[in-house]
Amino acid sequence: MIRGSSLLAALGVALAVGVIPLLAQEDEELRKHPGYVDFSQLPIPSEGEEIVEVYIRGPLLRLVAKAAGEEDEALARTLSKLLLVRVNTFGTDSVTALALQPQIAKIEQELAKKRWEKVVRAKDRRGETAHVYLKMEGEKILGLLVMAVEPGGEAAFVNIVGEIDMEAIGKLGKKLDIPALEGVKTSERPK
Repeated sequence: MIRGSSLLAALGVALAVGVIPLLAQEDEELRKHPGYVDFSQLPIPSEGEEIVEVYIRGPLLRLVAKAAGEEDEALARTLSKLLLVRVNTFGTDSVTALALQPQIAKIEQELAKKRWEKVVRAKDRRGETAHVYLKMEGEKILGLLVMAVEPGGEAAFVNIVGEIDMEAIGKLGKKLDIPALEGVKTSERPK
């Protein structure tokens, strides 16, 4: 007879053996999606005073979609079509901000090769930069990338993967408390 703790241990092992490969397969599929951007080359700190990491995949997004459905059908539809929302923000000093610029340039080169559309590129006198890209397939938006760096302030890197309704992305930012998304409100395709 199997005791309760042995049964739980066996169940835990079986679950881990079954779930981990599924998550790995899902991650591999995400990496192949045209809207996915690899942030691994960025020097994103793993700890510090001001770090926010958000990594929400499809299953959790669909749960949020169900919860939002009663209040906001448009937001629920948008969430149900998303595969990943990934946000990394962290405090920067002038050295970190300077170190990020060549990495951002490498990402921009990769985006150009993959035919992403640049919709915003801004730089001010203080060295603040902002880059916004969309991955389009016909009239559909399949990916959104935001890269913003404020020396002595904050750096933010956002990648949304899946079919995107730009009107609902700002609502998503409010719903999930992601300030970097709250300002996105346009549904017009870039020219």
